[in-house]
Amino acid sequence: MHSRRPHPHFDDKGTLDWHTRWSEALAAARASSRPIFIEFGREACGQCRALVQGVVPHAEIAPLLREHFVALASDCDDSEPEIDQLTQHLEDATMLPFVMFVSPEGRFLGGMSGAVNPLLFKRELETLIKPR
Repeated sequence: MHSRRPHPHFDDKGTLDWHTRWSEALAAARASSRPIFIEFGREACGQCRALVQGVVPHAEIAPLLREHFVALASDCDDSEPEIDQLTQHLEDATMLPFVMFVSPEGRFLGGMSGAVNPLLFKRELETLIKPR
């Protein structure tokens, strides 16, 4: 496997292979039949940093993300129309980061905004990866 692409702003301790463009992430999701985990934030966001540096590499979370999801780091200061459209599904979303989960077909599956609680995040991941 190729070496992991780092998150564009924060050090996730080499946990995920981060895409930075929607089209690349969607192509990878389709090729692997895995949903996309989107971290939509900005470099100056402390809660975005906490998510990428603390929650993503967490021992109980990293394996779930690595095995079951394609990762996309989307910068809200340089957002893509497809990502902006997906954020419309996050009701009452007012604080970064916006975390979204999207099917390999590009359909919104769920998400959250603001500070990410590791336990709730893990539960969300487990719900999304259960066989349907």
